[in-house]
Amino acid sequence: MGRKKENKLNDLNGSQWLYWTDSIYLTNIPVDATHPLRKKHGAIKPPEVMAEVIKFFTKKGEMVLDPFAGVGGTLLGAALARRLSFGFELNPIWVEVYREICRRFVVRGEKLEPRSSSSTGLEPCVEIDGVMEQGDCITLISRLQPLSIDAVITDPPYGCQHGIAGFKNETNFNMFNGDEPLDFANARSFDDYLVMMSLLGKEVWRVLKDGRYFVLIIGDRYQKGEYIPLAAMVGRTMQDIGFKLKGIKIWCNKATQRPLKPYGIMSAFVPNINHQNIVILRKQ
Repeated sequence: MGRKKENKLNDLNGSQWLYWTDSIYLTNIPVDATHPLRKKHGAIKPPEVMAEVIKFFTKKGEMVLDPFAGVGGTLLGAALARRLSFGFELNPIWVEVYREICRRFVVRGEKLEPRSSSSTGLEPCVEIDGVMEQGDCITLISRLQPLSIDAVITDPPYGCQHGIAGFKNETNFNMFNGDEPLDFANARSFDDYLVMMSLLGKEVWRVLKDGRYFVLIIGDRYQKGEYIPLAAMVGRTMQDIGFKLKGIKIWCNKATQRPLKPYGIMSAFVPNINHQNIVILRKQ
């Protein structure tokens, strides 16, 4: 028999690895115990989903960075996966929401549970220890040491040219920072947005260890009668920096999917965009 191949990327076995290579990623994860706090933000990802992403691209004990941390979905996922994590968030309101979650919740087994929970079991509770720093991600990431991060996994804002009212009509989105020029969501155009993403990408290239992954969860847009493949556009921007585009997984969480709306009905095709793209880039 040949020697067992060493897994240099993660702690998964062969079947778990194979499952995650499927380009279609369907989940049905209901809201968790932290949702009443996190939903104040609106643009939130289930920590369980973030934990699965993190488990593929890192090993236990490695460091994950989220430059757009929001209310901490990636950091909570890292806690579930037993990884170290660090995040940046521009809005102090969301930083405080995350810190409140850290005060009120712990990890028990594979779940986030209230500290006051009467749940008992063999597994001890684990503190949520991811660090979130308030400020502009470009400034904060520039302070990190080169080659210090094992994976960058993030859900960047991509609401440029989409009015606040439009988002509120879709869901309970509340992540906007008014006219704050440092907020990527306030970019005046998609071209401006891609310039801002390029600035971030160059810093990610600097701090990310060689051979490791930069993963972005990005939704496409539909504006002025035209589909905007924003995930592909961001992927191309990162390729121009030097990253290799390794793939795009199509993700949809059925448990939190918005109802279909009759856009263009009986007139023209207009999609209900209920998926997001997991853009997988590698520094190599």
